Amino acid sequence: MRRPTEFLPRRASGRLGRLFSAPAMLMLIAMALGAGGQSPRPLGWPGSAPGGPAAMLRFSGPAHGPYLVISAQHLRDIQAVAPRLAAALLARRTTIVLSPGPAALTGKPAALGTAFFTSYADFIGRLHRHAMPAGVRAVAYDPELWRATPFIERLDPKRYMALFATAARRHGYAVILMPGRDLLAAAGSCRQQPWEDLDTAFLRCGLAGESARLSQVFEIQTAPVETRAAELRAFAAACAKQARAANPSVVLIATLSTQPGTSWVSGRQLARAAASVRPFVQGFQLNLTRRSARAAVAFLRTIPAFRG
Repeated sequence: MRRPTEFLPRRASGRLGRLFSAPAMLMLIAMALGAGGQSPRPLGWPGSAPGGPAAMLRFSGPAHGPYLVISAQHLRDIQAVAPRLAAALLARRTTIVLSPGPAALTGKPAALGTAFFTSYADFIGRLHRHAMPAGVRAVAYDPELWRATPFIERLDPKRYMALFATAARRHGYAVILMPGRDLLAAAGSCRQQPWEDLDTAFLRCGLAGESARLSQVFEIQTAPVETRAAELRAFAAACAKQARAANPSVVLIATLSTQPGTSWVSGRQLARAAASVRPFVQGFQLNLTRRSARAAVAFLRTIPAFRG
C-alpha cells in the first residue's frame, strides 16, 4: 500500500511533508475521499457551507403559514399599492421571491431569494460563468411552450428538468420546478393525443410525478383553469396525488393569476380559486400586472398569514 504522500507529485509531497505531520496528512486525504472525488468549490459558492440551501425548503410546517411564490416585479407592484403588505410578505420565511437578474432582496429579509429560469441552457451558462446573483439560495425552472424555452428543451421536458435539478443540487441550490401544461402540445417523448385535453396529457405523461421526484418544490400550473371550479379542483387533486406518490415531502404550489385568460378576475374570485385547491397544496404563486395589483392585494388580504 502506498504511503499518503505518494498520492501527490514528488515536489508537492516534499513541501507538504514539511508542513504537515503524518496524522494531519491522513486527515486531509480522508477529507478528500469523503468528498466523493468532487473538486473543491471556491469559497462563497452556494452549497459550500454545511447545512446549505438544499435543506432550507424542506420545512413545511403550519407554523409559518402557506407559501407564497411571487416575482420581484410583482412584489414591487404590490408595494406601490400596499407597502405594509409587501413588507409583511418579505418578512415571511415561506415567501419565495423569483428574480431573473441580480438579487432583488435588499437588507436581510426572511423571504427566500430565488433565481428564475425559463431555459436550462441559460442556467448552465450562468453557472459556468460564476454569474449567479449573490444571495440566491434556490433556483426555479419554468419550461413552457414559448420562445423563452429553447425548442430542444420543449421536446423533452423530463430530460431537461432532470438535468436542471442535478446541476442545481450539485451547486447547493434548492430546486423549484414549474413545467407548463402546454408543453404536452409539442413534446416529442410524450405528448397530448387528439382525444385528450392538456390536463389529461400532463397526468398521463407523468410530469407531476417526475417534477416532484426531482424537486423540493413543485408548482402546479392551475391558473389556466382557475375560473372553472370543477376542473380546477380535479386537476389539482390528481397532480397532488401523483406528486406525493413520487415524493411525499415535496412542497406543492398552485398558480393563480389576476388574468388567467383574456379577462380579468377580482380578488374575491382569486380567493374562491385558492379555497378550492387549498386542501391539495401548501401555497400559491400569484401572477399579476401593475394594472391588476389592487385585485391581487384584495386577495392576499383574505389570508391572515399573508398580512403579517
